[in-house]
Amino acid sequence: MKKRVFKIILIAMMLIFVYATVVSALSFTATMTPSSTAVPESTEFTIEVKISNLDVGTNGVNSLSGYLKYDEEVFEPINDSSIDGLNSWKPDYGTDTGKITLTKQTFVKTEEKVFQIAFKTKSGVTGKSGEIKFTNIVASNSETTIAAADISTSITVGNAGEGNTANVTNTPSNGSIIALPVANNTANNTSNTNTNTNTNSNIVSPYTNNTNTAGDDIPYTGVEDTIMYLGGAILVLAIVFYIKFEIVNKEIK
Repeated sequence: MKKRVFKIILIAMMLIFVYATVVSALSFTATMTPSSTAVPESTEFTIEVKISNLDVGTNGVNSLSGYLKYDEEVFEPINDSSIDGLNSWKPDYGTDTGKITLTKQTFVKTEEKVFQIAFKTKSGVTGKSGEIKFTNIVASNSETTIAAADISTSITVGNAGEGNTANVTNTPSNGSIIALPVANNTANNTSNTNTNTNTNSNIVSPYTNNTNTAGDDIPYTGVEDTIMYLGGAILVLAIVFYIKFEIVNKEIK
């Protein structure tokens, strides 16, 4: 009995090693770009999300998902109509969870804009800054899931000062930094950055996702669910391989 269990564990470990080797070679970068980093109160603006640096296998990717989090003290609530898919990507937004799922009929292998979200600043919040985040980003190439670093941008409510400039920084997962000139905010406001982070930490008050109350954590599915299902699949495959091995071994004897 112990020998059987040992063989099954050994086969499972081999399958995990092979899978990990393949997945580790796959990657992509997500970036978030606001139409402006300094927006007057009661004014609409957009953020645009694109994918680039796609090393995702021969197929490419045809699905993308992640969780949207934003400061509800600064921005008006959004809904399904606030999100527009770009380049034939079709979005689906879960108002209760904040999860955005996008699918496409064809596979993407090169840099492409995926979707944009329309936001509106609240009235009476001039001088305040609010953060918008897209976290737990996962793409699929119909064979496996590929994770990317979280992305975010900070918006200051107020008019941009004339003649002043600041740098908005996008930090891709590969560590390179690209500085883009953008308009600075007023003299009383701090400069803003648009930074991709490599953490998967939850946002607490005042950053919530729509209907969640301040301080509530957004449930993390995506990668965790995939790992759970993958572990079960590998165990089943290991048992099947073991049974086949035993049958062949008996036939040879």
